[in-house]
Amino acid sequence: MAATLQNPPSSGARSVAAEPARPRSVLSTIGQGLGLLVLGVIVLFLLSLTVGPLLLPYKALTVYSGSMEPLIHTGSVVIDVPVNAQDVKVGDIVTFVRPDNQNELVTHRVIAIETGPSGRQWVTKGDANSVADAWRVPASGSGYEYSFSIPYFGFVLVWLQSPIGRLLFLVIPAAALGLLTLYELWWPRRAKPAG
Repeated sequence: MAATLQNPPSSGARSVAAEPARPRSVLSTIGQGLGLLVLGVIVLFLLSLTVGPLLLPYKALTVYSGSMEPLIHTGSVVIDVPVNAQDVKVGDIVTFVRPDNQNELVTHRVIAIETGPSGRQWVTKGDANSVADAWRVPASGSGYEYSFSIPYFGFVLVWLQSPIGRLLFLVIPAAALGLLTLYELWWPRRAKPAG
């Protein structure tokens, strides 16, 4: 197969040489690297709070009341780890299903351990509360013990679980990806000079 040559440009046409691409500055490269690092840390952090508890032995729960102030603030995310009920001692902070409302989890401090007709029970109290809880928590089996909290981040998680939060969590990245694609299509990268 023979190669064919195109006709040379007519006398009115001009030939435009491609401008050489400017090398990226060191600051630009460092800035881009730091930006990607920060983005990666944020993504890992969000995954550890949302997907991590599904795969690993811990729970991430949002605190809705101030009963454990000043240690655990309203809106904090509490990280709980599994614990055997026999290993819990007075002073430990545990998360349990509220005995009089099976749909509510409570994170309070164990202030006493009693032995009643149904066995061993914890007496619990929120640090900010003036009196102990009205219920007794059965101290049997296993449950979750407070490990640490992330102040105020629960507000972000609650917002992300709302309809508008979910919409924006999906729409903003999709729009950014779309804009990036349009940018790449409309302003293609300049070819590097040969040699």
